Amino acid sequence: MNLRRSLEQFFISHNFQEQVLVLALSGGIDSVVLLDALMKSSYDKDKILAVHVNHGISESSQRWQEFCEAQCRKYQISCVSEQVELTDMQLGLEGAARKARYQALAKHITQESVLLTAQHQDDQCETLLLALKRGSGVLGLAGMLPVTELSLGLHARPLLDVSQQVINDYAATNDLQWVEDDSNTNTDFDRNFLRHDIIATLNERWPSFSVNAARSAALCQQQTALAQEIAQLDFSNNKQHQSQLSITLLNQLSQARINNLLRYWLTKNEVMLPSFKQLEQIKAQCLTQSEDSNPLIEIGHKQVRRYLDNLVITSAKLNTEKVTIICDDFKDVKLPNDLGVVSFNQSDNSLAVIAPKKDQQVTIEFCLPGQYKAWPESRSKRRALKKLWHEYQIPPWQRSHIPYLCYDGILVAALGYWVEKSFCVEQVTLLEQEDCQILQVKVTDMSHQSL
Repeated sequence: MNLRRSLEQFFISHNFQEQVLVLALSGGIDSVVLLDALMKSSYDKDKILAVHVNHGISESSQRWQEFCEAQCRKYQISCVSEQVELTDMQLGLEGAARKARYQALAKHITQESVLLTAQHQDDQCETLLLALKRGSGVLGLAGMLPVTELSLGLHARPLLDVSQQVINDYAATNDLQWVEDDSNTNTDFDRNFLRHDIIATLNERWPSFSVNAARSAALCQQQTALAQEIAQLDFSNNKQHQSQLSITLLNQLSQARINNLLRYWLTKNEVMLPSFKQLEQIKAQCLTQSEDSNPLIEIGHKQVRRYLDNLVITSAKLNTEKVTIICDDFKDVKLPNDLGVVSFNQSDNSLAVIAPKKDQQVTIEFCLPGQYKAWPESRSKRRALKKLWHEYQIPPWQRSHIPYLCYDGILVAALGYWVEKSFCVEQVTLLEQEDCQILQVKVTDMSHQSL
């Protein structure tokens, strides 16, 4: 196989000739071979950026970084090294490193970029076996795709049809140097166990095993594409916001199409694929129970809930506790949990309320009790907050995120929603207007206003 020619053909077939290429360069043999083949291709070097991610796990991390930077100087291409910390250890060491790596790489991706990684045919075989271990369906068995969409740009794996042996031969023929990660021999890691103890034995017994496994993944990819088309057709009948999915719509479908549409909807909202158990929980708790139930299924860092006739995806954030923020000087107030900023005396898109008296304490509060009687300016009488939020269709789990403006503990406004009737400027008589002072209140970036 002519690796350089294969690489150029890959770029042509996917129409990548003009994009900026961001190469994930670890310093291992696979990414070094991809770098060398890329340098010997006809691609414009000025459109190539190598990014090395230093995880800081190994004692050799700094040496690997210096090696990658030296390689890029040799080839005269741009190089950036990113230092990362592993924070999400609930994913395990491999998962936390992978998440940190892709977050670092994402900093350098634009809509016009293509991220290049060096996964190859044997990596695809490992992915397929890991999917079998998890009991994955066709989507999991489809393995890695040659090209996938990112939130910005594309992710391409141009060596996915290339075996490890071809890569090793290329490195030897071209007298390449690379770094060896000692952890690659540690079979405590699932991929290393498969690579050294399982796949090597399978390929020794059946030399075409990895090739055939990749072919099976490709066939599953075709089935996945068909399922995707059906899911898109079903989702086109969903009249809700993208983060919501109609339960009535789901209940009109067969079980297979329900599962297919749920996976499509979750993926569309950047939720990790659910396990079989999680998928069954969603159907059991959300599709068959009453609208008054408040189920919650956690998938990664997201939550699936039910509200009225919809499934809703939310971030798995802690609820805001009962908080009181004193506003003595009317300076901008940053709300907790990134819920926004309250500004006073701003004219644009602000609420006008009667200003407090000199001796009144102005506060912003959260978690007023549901039985508290409020009187929005547009209503003819008072009504409990719990009932008002039901009318406003604010889900129960988001009500604790709503900031209330209060004078001496008395509700003045539910910011972003209404002004209390007794503090509404329009309610002041002409005679009172001469003595009435007006306070302008504006709240921005209120994340609780979107489901």
